[in-house]
Amino acid sequence: MSRASRNTVSGRIYRRTRPRGFADWSPKPDTLRLVEQVGAVLDEYREHLPMTARQVFYRLVGAFQYPKDEKAYDRLQENLNRARRARLIPMDAIRDDLAASAGHSFGYTSPAEFWDSVRSSAHSYARPLTEGQQRAVEVWIEAQGMLLMVAEVTQPYGVVVYCSGGFESVCAKYDAAARIASRQVPTTVLSIGDYDPSGLSILDAAAEDVAAFVAEMGGTPPTVKRLAVTEEQITSYGLETAPAKAH
Repeated sequence: MSRASRNTVSGRIYRRTRPRGFADWSPKPDTLRLVEQVGAVLDEYREHLPMTARQVFYRLVGAFQYPKDEKAYDRLQENLNRARRARLIPMDAIRDDLAASAGHSFGYTSPAEFWDSVRSSAHSYARPLTEGQQRAVEVWIEAQGMLLMVAEVTQPYGVVVYCSGGFESVCAKYDAAARIASRQVPTTVLSIGDYDPSGLSILDAAAEDVAAFVAEMGGTPPTVKRLAVTEEQITSYGLETAPAKAH
């Protein structure tokens, strides 16, 4: 812990604070072992970096028998923060999907830069991969942290991935329905999410709600298919199940 901070935005003085910026750290042997295991996970998934703390957590559970409970996850998050401040783990290897921004700065530093961007755009011209297809396909994924990884798989096929974790929102379901209803061809939705009562009920409710909105808009309700996780996949791959949450 650091000494009292005197130059704070609010003017408050704190007797104890967490480390600020980069900071030296001397973890205990068991914590250092955990940091080394995290390094192994990051190396294994180096083509998919950055990863979220939750993704690292699940891989630690599968590869190193790390405890699968919320206390262990909270402990991992704290150690990840300290390890990154101590430069034991690259800062840009972990991402936080809660961070958000809006707006952008637009402009060119010179006419030459503008024409370079025009030439670059011309080189990347392509017709939509979905053009002429009899059905449109989109993917709904429950975990926002997996969005970029799944998109790497679907992008070559021209398939867009949407996070359905926020589909408890009426606005989100209405937006999905408007997108589907505007298409000239039927839509197939491939769903990816946890196999638990909460996740399945959210999917069922979202599928019914979106379909009802689409029908009201005069469109063709989507066909929703469960891609993962399924009961068969749990059996085939020996997937671990999460313990029930304490109430």
